[in-house]
Amino acid sequence: MCSKGTCERADFFRFGLFASAFLICALVVTVASSGSAQSLKPMVFAVSTKDVSSSPIWIAGNLGHFRGEGIDARIVIMRSDLQVAGVISGDVDFAGSLSSVTKAAAVGIPIRIVVSFFNGSFFYLVAKPDIRNMEGLKGKVVAISRYGSATDFDALATLQHFGVDPSRDVKIIPVGGGGNRLASLVSQRVDAAILTINEKLQAERAGMRTLLSTGQYNRQPVGGLGASIQKIRSSRDDLVRAMRAVYRTLVVMRKDRAAVRSFFEKELAINPEQFDDTYDAVMKVFLPNGEIDAKDLSDPYEDARKAATNPPPVSLNDLVDWSILREVRSSAK
Repeated sequence: MCSKGTCERADFFRFGLFASAFLICALVVTVASSGSAQSLKPMVFAVSTKDVSSSPIWIAGNLGHFRGEGIDARIVIMRSDLQVAGVISGDVDFAGSLSSVTKAAAVGIPIRIVVSFFNGSFFYLVAKPDIRNMEGLKGKVVAISRYGSATDFDALATLQHFGVDPSRDVKIIPVGGGGNRLASLVSQRVDAAILTINEKLQAERAGMRTLLSTGQYNRQPVGGLGASIQKIRSSRDDLVRAMRAVYRTLVVMRKDRAAVRSFFEKELAINPEQFDDTYDAVMKVFLPNGEIDAKDLSDPYEDARKAATNPPPVSLNDLVDWSILREVRSSAK
């Protein structure tokens, strides 16, 4: 018999919902392309939301890097668990939720991380205006997206760092995507929430108080791409072209602050006066070579294996396949 939290976390791995479910739930955003679409290879990139964590994918589309590689990039917004289901079913080429990819691979699902964007989050813990510090969270309700998510791991690590027991001192509840977390906080149905940068700004405009940035207390995979083992083996040339477009974007993000500014301000609603601080915070956890250290995958890995029944032997190194990325980097030199 499992506890409520453990059962809810274990539910994450029940991949019964495949193409029909996520095609209904997903919001599809096709990156505009010039020329005949028939000359481009359609590829589906599934992301949880349009935010900083998925920014390299969106920027690659905006800069024309996918088109330059002959790819019609179709960026799809869908739930993180459905991303993995879509990759396994073949309806999705890449899953952008690396926490979900890590957890699936950890219990033997044939999927691998092929590029990682960040090794820590840029989430913020934002609270009602009367809560002034971490001590003030005791006895309160904190909203995350879902158990076992990046928001969950950040919340747990941050609370523990400040001596707040996540299992006794606060109540952590899953409410869904960033919009749901923001709405729950602003309406004061919860006392605090883990929010992205642009959600934090909206919350502050509504009078909420930002307590701190949570990424500094927890190293974990945030943003990147995962692909199925079958796709890596059978469609390698397509994946190399997609990875080349993404890696070119990682180079741009590190070297061309103006290009990042354009995307952050126009599409993420980051205020111009707040861009420099935001960019600097993002760069602190940015992975310019696209590879994350295996030890930074340990939180979702351990969480998945604890929730699974008799999982097959899987090591941390089994969660990744850097072969395509390294081929692309080598040819770019």
